[in-house]
Amino acid sequence: MAIYIPSYLRPLSDTRTGYQSRLDQKAEDVDLITAPELSDFSFKQLSSVPVWVNEQAYHGRDTVTSDREIKIEHDVDHPERHWWIISDEFLESLDPALREHADIFDLLIALNLCIDDPVYFSQSPGQTTSGAYEFTEGALRYRSGLSIGNFATALLGMNEIPSEVEVGADLLSVFQSVRKYRSKRMNSDAEIDLRVALHMYDDALDSDIWTVMANMYYVCENILAPEYNKKDQVISEHTNLTKQEAANWREVVNRIKHPDKEEGVQGLLEQGEVEAPTLRRIRKSANTVLKGALVDLEEQ
Repeated sequence: MAIYIPSYLRPLSDTRTGYQSRLDQKAEDVDLITAPELSDFSFKQLSSVPVWVNEQAYHGRDTVTSDREIKIEHDVDHPERHWWIISDEFLESLDPALREHADIFDLLIALNLCIDDPVYFSQSPGQTTSGAYEFTEGALRYRSGLSIGNFATALLGMNEIPSEVEVGADLLSVFQSVRKYRSKRMNSDAEIDLRVALHMYDDALDSDIWTVMANMYYVCENILAPEYNKKDQVISEHTNLTKQEAANWREVVNRIKHPDKEEGVQGLLEQGEVEAPTLRRIRKSANTVLKGALVDLEEQ
């Protein structure tokens, strides 16, 4: 029995302006999502799927008196960017068993931490839905025990979207760690910092460019906890950024933190010489730092 979780792929971008419309469609450029070192997960685009539904409810009966089910063909919304996350064994064997919307939320965070490309998984765009299906007797049956969840509800702008996205081999261990630290009682400042960082990371994916840049920086800064005058060096040592790129990133975030400026002081848009890393590289840096923190806490 496989578990099917519906999701949408959405673009992460360097820009967000009023000139860019139909932003969701940019994720349609992705034709393939692979997880070459994972046998437990696959990712498929299916424009329609067979689904078990209550017969009387399906035919519009106001009062349902029978639990008889029929199999119908269900068309998904926006099939070009709708992806089914399919687990063959992993989600089915969780201990404790798959729990309400929290585990789906954790899975999406883990998936996004394991992707360095400028796209991310979310639930239904513009809505707060969550859920999973089990494939049984030739069709999908909704897991009604899973309650409504909330993940990304907003889009960023355009970016170069790849035709193929690869999920990192560490997805299973990252998911288990995310699940653990979002559920357990916190016993140390490091664990609290990690839980806060996971939520800041999630908020970043659901925000405009300024919040993305700031939140991702705070994720790195709070977890690495560098001395004040060594922030650039420490972030550079733990990420894919050079020391100068880390310094530029910090400078831009400082301007975001302090929008008020005295007369004669250059504003953010006037600082043309400051070239902050792209959001793609910023996201990869945050991925690296967060996953490293998860591993460190597991080993303690």
